[in-house]
Amino acid sequence: ILPTLSPSDRMPALEALRHTLATVGELRSIVRTMKALAAVSIHQYERAVTALTDYDRAVRRGLAVVLGELGAEAGARGVGLMDPLDGSPLGGKQVTGAIVFGSDHGLCGRFNEALAAHVGAMRRESSAACRVMAVGVRQAAALEEQGLNPEQRFYTPAAASAIHQTVRRILPLLEQWRTEGVTQVLLFHNRHRGSESHEPTSTRLLPLDPDTLRREPSAPSRSLPGYAVGRAELLAALLREWLFVELFRACAESLASEHASRLLAMQAAERNIADRLAELNTTYRQQRQEAITAELLDVVAGFEVLVTAGDRREKSRRDDVEESEG
Repeated sequence: ILPTLSPSDRMPALEALRHTLATVGELRSIVRTMKALAAVSIHQYERAVTALTDYDRAVRRGLAVVLGELGAEAGARGVGLMDPLDGSPLGGKQVTGAIVFGSDHGLCGRFNEALAAHVGAMRRESSAACRVMAVGVRQAAALEEQGLNPEQRFYTPAAASAIHQTVRRILPLLEQWRTEGVTQVLLFHNRHRGSESHEPTSTRLLPLDPDTLRREPSAPSRSLPGYAVGRAELLAALLREWLFVELFRACAESLASEHASRLLAMQAAERNIADRLAELNTTYRQQRQEAITAELLDVVAGFEVLVTAGDRREKSRRDDVEESEG
C-alpha cells in the first residue's frame, strides 16, 4: 500500500524514484559488462588448458619410460626438486605441502570458501604437519579462517599469458620444501564443471605414482623409445616439465572456474535487478498517476471555487442593482 502524499511531497518523491531507477539501470549495465568479461575469460583459460594436452601427454610418456627403467626402488635420489618416487619422511616426520589456487577478487560466490573448507577437511583427516602455499589473496584469507596460515602468497595471473610467470615462481619453492623435509605435495584448486560452475579437487603431485604414468597410452611406433642424456638428468628435466604442466593446468582451471562462478553470480544479480526495476517502474507509474490525478483534482477544485466566487459576485451585483432601482 503506497502512502498518501501531499501535493508538496509528490514531486520530490517522484524525483527520488527517477534517481533510483537511473541508478539501478546503471548497475544493470555494469552487471552485463561483467557477465561479458567473465564469459570471454572462461573461454580464454579453457583454451589454455586445451593447448597443454599434447605436451602433457608427451611428458607423461617420457616419465613412464624413465621410471619404468629405474624401477620402484631406484628412486632417482639427487635429481633435484623432490624425490619423485620416495615419500618416506626425513627424520621420521611426515610433512605435507599444499598448493592452493584461488582468487584475488570477489563477486564469485563461495568460490574460495568452499575450496578452503575442502583443504581444511583433508588436513583434519591427516596426522602429518602441513605447510601451505596460496595463490590468491582472498583464498589465503579463507584458508586462515580454516586455521591454515599460508607461508607464501601470490596474486593470481591477470591473463592466460601470465600464468607461466606465477608457476615459475612456485617451482623453486617446491625444491626448497623438499630440502626442508616435505614428504608429499598436494595440489588443490576448483575445477570448471560447465553450467555447474566448479567443484573443489585435489591432486597428489609428489611422490609420483608410476602406475598412473604407465597407464598413459603409448604412441603407435615400431621402435622402442630411447634417449642420449643421462637417466637422472633426463628424469629431473621431465619432472620439472611435468610439475610445470600440472601447476599451469591447475591455475588455468581455477581461473576458468572463478569466472564461471562470477558469471553465475552476475546472472543471478541481473535477474534480481530486473525484478527490482519492474517493481520500481510499477511504483513510479502508480505515484505519477496519483500525482496527475491530484493535479487534475486541484484544477477542478480551483475552477469550482472560481465559478462559485463568480456566481456570488454576480448575485451581489444584481442585488445592488435591484436596491438602486427600488
